[in-house]
Amino acid sequence: MQATTTGFNQIKRQLVLLLLGCCASATLYAQHTIKGTIYQKDTRKTLTGAAVLLYDEKARIKAHTQSDEHGNFIIENVQIGFYRLLVSFMGNRTEMIPVEVNPRVKVVTFNYIQLSPSISLSRVEVKADRPLMSIRKDTIEFNAGELPTLPNANMHELIEKIPGLTVDENGNLFYLGSPIKELFVDGRSLLQNMSNVRRVMEILKADLAEKIQISDKKNISGITEPGKNEKVLNIVVKNEMKKGVRGTVTGGYGTHDRYNTGATLNMFRKKFTLLGDVLTNNNNTQSDASTNYRSNSIGSNQQGTNKIFNVGAYTTAEIGKKIKLSVNLRHQEQDMISNELQEQENIFADSSTFYHSNAQKHLTGKRNGGILFMDIQPNINNKIIVMANVEREMRKADNKRLYNTTDSRMDTLNSGTLHNNDSAVNKALDLTTSYSHKFGKTGRILSLQTSLRKTWQYSYQSNISQNNVFRPLYHADTINQYVAPKNEVSNVSTSVTYSEPIGKYWSLAMAYAFQNALTRNRQNTFDFNLFKHDYIINDSLTYRFNSRIVNHTVKPSLTYNKGKLMLIGAAGLSLSTLTSDNFTTRNKAVRHTTYVDRALSAVIKIDPYKTLNISLNGVTLPLDAQLLWPINNNSNPLYVQLGNPELINAFANTLALTYFSNSIKGVAFGHNLEARYIQHSFSTSVFTDSLGRQVSMPINVSGTWGVTDNTTLGFRLKTPGITINYNNVFEYNRTASQINHLDNITKKYSLIQGLAASVNWQKRMEFIAKVEVDYRGSMLSLQNDHYTDYIQYTLAFNANAWLPQDFNIGSNVQYINNTDAATHFTLLNGWIGKTLLPNRALSAKFYAFDLLRQNKSVIIYYGSTYRERLETTNLSQYYMFSLTYSYGRKSSKTSTLKVP
Repeated sequence: MQATTTGFNQIKRQLVLLLLGCCASATLYAQHTIKGTIYQKDTRKTLTGAAVLLYDEKARIKAHTQSDEHGNFIIENVQIGFYRLLVSFMGNRTEMIPVEVNPRVKVVTFNYIQLSPSISLSRVEVKADRPLMSIRKDTIEFNAGELPTLPNANMHELIEKIPGLTVDENGNLFYLGSPIKELFVDGRSLLQNMSNVRRVMEILKADLAEKIQISDKKNISGITEPGKNEKVLNIVVKNEMKKGVRGTVTGGYGTHDRYNTGATLNMFRKKFTLLGDVLTNNNNTQSDASTNYRSNSIGSNQQGTNKIFNVGAYTTAEIGKKIKLSVNLRHQEQDMISNELQEQENIFADSSTFYHSNAQKHLTGKRNGGILFMDIQPNINNKIIVMANVEREMRKADNKRLYNTTDSRMDTLNSGTLHNNDSAVNKALDLTTSYSHKFGKTGRILSLQTSLRKTWQYSYQSNISQNNVFRPLYHADTINQYVAPKNEVSNVSTSVTYSEPIGKYWSLAMAYAFQNALTRNRQNTFDFNLFKHDYIINDSLTYRFNSRIVNHTVKPSLTYNKGKLMLIGAAGLSLSTLTSDNFTTRNKAVRHTTYVDRALSAVIKIDPYKTLNISLNGVTLPLDAQLLWPINNNSNPLYVQLGNPELINAFANTLALTYFSNSIKGVAFGHNLEARYIQHSFSTSVFTDSLGRQVSMPINVSGTWGVTDNTTLGFRLKTPGITINYNNVFEYNRTASQINHLDNITKKYSLIQGLAASVNWQKRMEFIAKVEVDYRGSMLSLQNDHYTDYIQYTLAFNANAWLPQDFNIGSNVQYINNTDAATHFTLLNGWIGKTLLPNRALSAKFYAFDLLRQNKSVIIYYGSTYRERLETTNLSQYYMFSLTYSYGRKSSKTSTLKVP
């Protein structure tokens, strides 16, 4: 009995010891909390959006967060141990705070963390590596030093290493699927029109940048408009680069008389930026010879052979403390010669016809323009923005075409020749003035905006054609016409918005917008008379036509904003009046349209790194006045475009869901799902007249809707230096049209998947690979749901290496396979170069283009009534030797951030 009791006591003691051990273990591994409040030392105000990083004893990042609108932050689930808390805010000294988390204290609190202003971050001595990115309010900031590039790399090669940043085939920039609409340098707007962004990114070298910042695009009141998801990109220049003048002078000459010369300059000061560019070449590129012509935009071969001469200047300046000024000036000349082979299948309800043509084109043009952008802020409560854009273009085109049309049995229906001479002068003037006033009460804002846009288009056309019609009876139709169209468009608009807070989290806004667009069209058409040997006016193609569109919109909105949740609801009334005066036929038409616009948006800040946007919008789409013209184009006797004065405005309904996620470790994810339905959408009516011509006219239709799903994933692996960006876009569109006065439904599918990877090894070797698979399908209801589809595969690979003795060798290859066009080709380029003089100031390069002699340009396009294949002559193999001298170059100093 005693033995039994003793055994039981031993078991009891063991259970007690085990329980005590579990409690000790639970205490040892208990999860604790660190929280605090961050202030600005001088003003004693709390700081919103301050970055908070928690490092362990091995200088590893264990947690990251951001202070809220009250300056508070919290880090949960912290294990027992010793840490370093790094607290930073733009323009303030970074504070390093030691932290001990022990079993006795559940919550470690820092009630009063003070940051001193105007201390450079580079003064902080830290042992650990800086994180790739940080987030302050709505600004995502990337450390350029964490994105290594090769010597002589340009800014484009740097920003492509940012996770989540992608470039389309036209050079447009996107971050997580949202378009980047404006480029800043040191916080001053440099480009409002991003059409020249690729060349500007080549002028700027990668070693200039200290930081790359991406933030939401705001309106004049400093508010991000929900549902737009537009971004701006800011380049912060290193302080050591704000001295002297830097730039390049380049000259290259090669076989077949190919040449490429140019000069650039850039000057950065604390309050002033100047970029300059002169470029002339005939080798089908918008880059100078110092740039390695990488396949940044896969599948975008330039057509024909081109000569260009471009001059550009880009300036930003701070005038005092109240005015920021930006001026862009440009002059562009182009001379292009090309040969086009076109095959078009015209799909009708009862048959199909095939149009074949061989065209020789010669196009010359000159364009001059400038943009002025002025940001005036006399005090903290008032802001004025003035923007002016002036442009003048002269264009001449000489087109010679041989064509024929066949039926499904390949019997010839007609054939002939066409010769067009077209010279035109186009002018445009844009003026916009905006004013915003913030009253004493927070949230009470008044905004005014007025804009004027005027365009002038003067054209002189000579159309000579011989059209031989073989069925049902043979006859010939000769056209020798002289056409002088002229149109002027004046568009005046103004808007007023007033916002008033009506509670702690609520605000009410009222907006009114007015638009008045007047279009004046004049066209004189003359036919050549053989007997009089002179041009006689053609009354049927001569007209005088005015159209005016007047829109009034009133829209109240209600906003709820409580930190992590913002709701905006709006409903507006749109009144539209269209007046059409045809002075030739003495007809006048007046149409009134009323729409109710509506918008509902929700912005949910899940945490400082994750955001969810949901929006439901309905908006009036005013029609383009050009659609009202009686005759838009009759330069091709087989394809005539008419206008339609009976058109009314369309109305678009969209539902969008957008999710963004970022991580300081370099992972970015974005997803955008959008569904749209358009009432009275603009479409086309196509029919064949008695001469076999295809006549098209814009119409209003119902039943148009579509869905777009866009997913972007980007991440960076620092140790091997790899950046990977993946993009997936699915799109479905259902559109309605008319063919020979019968309703037709076109269904289009598109699935594009792209993968881009960049690897940089010790700043000596770099490999960039891009793969894209583009699937497109189309179905036409009038052809018994006739279905056609194709896939285009595109692969681009770039290799660049810097060898001992400052030798540089590289190559890029692009492979395209289009299943519909039954064509595939490989474009292979390569170069070898060497740099000389201190700081690699002089560079000599031998460049080889199209080593395999396979360069092509083939485009497949599906319209609502036709399928088209267009093959254009391209620049073929050449070799070029170039010299580039870089002046003002200095070795840069790189500051590193380390954590003890």
